[in-house]
Amino acid sequence: MKKLLLLDGNSMLFRAYYATLYTHRMTTSNGIPTNAVYGFVMMLNKAIDIIEPDKILVAWDAGKPTFRHKQFAAYKGTRKPLDEELIVQFPIVREYLDAAGIKRYEQEGYEADDIIGSMAKCCNDIQTTILTSDRDLLQLIDPSTHVLLMKKGLSEMELMDEQNLFDTYGITPSQVIDMKGLMGDTADNIPGVQGVGEKTALRLLNQYSTVENVYAHIDEVKGKLKEKLEKDKDNAFMSLELATIYTKMELPFSLNDCEFTGIQEDVNGFYEKYEMRSLVNRTKQAKNEKWPLKEVEHFEMFDVEDLMVLPVCTQQPYLDQQLYGFMIPKDKTIYYVSVENALEDTN
Repeated sequence: MKKLLLLDGNSMLFRAYYATLYTHRMTTSNGIPTNAVYGFVMMLNKAIDIIEPDKILVAWDAGKPTFRHKQFAAYKGTRKPLDEELIVQFPIVREYLDAAGIKRYEQEGYEADDIIGSMAKCCNDIQTTILTSDRDLLQLIDPSTHVLLMKKGLSEMELMDEQNLFDTYGITPSQVIDMKGLMGDTADNIPGVQGVGEKTALRLLNQYSTVENVYAHIDEVKGKLKEKLEKDKDNAFMSLELATIYTKMELPFSLNDCEFTGIQEDVNGFYEKYEMRSLVNRTKQAKNEKWPLKEVEHFEMFDVEDLMVLPVCTQQPYLDQQLYGFMIPKDKTIYYVSVENALEDTN
């Protein structure tokens, strides 16, 4: 089955910026900050290694206003202004995607979530994975769509399907929206029902399944909770609507326009321009040499003691290096084993 990887561009760049802000600050020799772009590239590369997609799309927010601001003018109104060092990296990461040959898209009036949702729902015949740190996108999970959720830093990711979602949060994908309707979302300034938190929202949904059904059985709810629900009924339904990802956008491109055959060599020029020489794609360079490169999933076919095993890693000092995998030259072929596959080998 073909595989589509959808990236929530804004979410991933924010995570990359704040994950590296105090631990891995990077600037070029002329002072251009690049830490967020570096982190973004690292997360994207790891997702590509995990998913091995045939097609990729990176979706971006196009800015305010969106159709949600027309519904509720204060939507996302409590967010602080972005750091200038982050703002200047948005066009740089777009430049990276163009150099790498990866499709990107944004559209005024909509958010990246809506682009991702529309793309996912029109591609039910392929396996779709969404890379994000935003739990709102968990509502898009279905039999053909999973979410690769960032958990910590740049490297910890968890693949969420319907079962994992229920085991972790106790809800179904559609109930992600109902949770927001009841408890709101301070990050997006979605009001919900004042005084209803996560535990209360979960208890109500476990009993009544949906916000609509909660209000259909409002007379069964007792005491202060009933008063809170009745007082903020309009907010609950508005919040439900604000939290729902729109999945019916008419996108001006096809799935074929998102074709991915590997990171393109032009990206090495980008790395040189922004002084990220440690990210030069060594695997791509090896493919260009006279010996072919073949990716393998384990070492069983080798007598490793008789081979030269070369690490593929960044060019930072030894203790700061990041290891990507191993290259093994043998009989006019270069075999490549990723770190993930090497760790899974039990021999």
